Amino acid sequence: MDSMVSMRDIAKYAKVSVATVSKCFSGKRDVSATTRQRVRAAGEKLGYRMNPLVAALMQSRRRHLEPAQRLTLAYVTAFPTADGWRQHPSPIFRQMFAGAKARAHERNYQLEHFWLHREGMSNERFSQVLEARGIHGLLIAPMPDTHTTIDLNWSAFSTVVLGLTPTTRAFHRVTTDYYQSMLLTMEQCLKLGYRRPGLAVRLETIKRLEFRWEGAYLAACERFGVAAPQPLFVDEWTKENVERWLERERPDVVIGPVLGKLEEFIRATGSCVPGDLGLVGLLVPKAGDRLSGVLQEGEVIGAVAIDQLIAAVERNETGIPEHPITHTTLGRWNPGRTVRKQR
Repeated sequence: MDSMVSMRDIAKYAKVSVATVSKCFSGKRDVSATTRQRVRAAGEKLGYRMNPLVAALMQSRRRHLEPAQRLTLAYVTAFPTADGWRQHPSPIFRQMFAGAKARAHERNYQLEHFWLHREGMSNERFSQVLEARGIHGLLIAPMPDTHTTIDLNWSAFSTVVLGLTPTTRAFHRVTTDYYQSMLLTMEQCLKLGYRRPGLAVRLETIKRLEFRWEGAYLAACERFGVAAPQPLFVDEWTKENVERWLERERPDVVIGPVLGKLEEFIRATGSCVPGDLGLVGLLVPKAGDRLSGVLQEGEVIGAVAIDQLIAAVERNETGIPEHPITHTTLGRWNPGRTVRKQR
């Protein structure tokens, strides 16, 4: 039976009026226990799930409350600590939450943070807590790594995931078009006259993004006839592995998520940026930033994700989708001050 079973379908099956079905599911007492049991059994057999918005409206009427109260959506994080996502070196984690929270408020919802590992809570107990709160929509934050998994009672929730991680590909996702971002980066570098663009990325990030950066980089090198240096893919940045790579491969511009340790170690070699070496960031924090590279615009990603989640909640679409869809936003070039026109 189709998941969008209506009260009219149940009424026809149970041979009662639609009004009677409504009373049975809203807890009205002017229906006999026998009829209520028969109607609920019919609903279960047909696979009926009450729309959470309808349930909230019924509840507000029973309590004589205003129906305009904001429904809560959960922002679920699975970092080892409650604030791990807020302390991540990349600001895009915080930007996505800010954009999602603002859009939820615009749509008359509220977004509340829930940490999966609070007090050693199990996935089962976590699901129960959310259901008890009447929460039906989950916005899953980017995973802290490529192997962390979440196993909730998905049939009770509409779910959208932020970002890319191999362990979340079964769900609808909203993310940057990382492949397009790399192609844009290569085009801009070549326009500026760079001829040995070198890619430097941690292995965990390469795997997290399902090899989109690497694939686009290699495709662009072949397409534009670039003699590509051997990329630097490492578990962790160290001053030694960065320095060895720069000496061996001699890139004239380094491309990667360069904020933080990578940029620190590059500058520690004594290289003058952008005089001796260009730096291009693939996760530029904001427009007008001093770092040249691609703007990922986390606020936009968060807002789009909330729109997708609310649409799923309002359509009462729950569970793991049969045909998961990944929505992507295009990156934009930020000129910055860490590259320059080559002579």
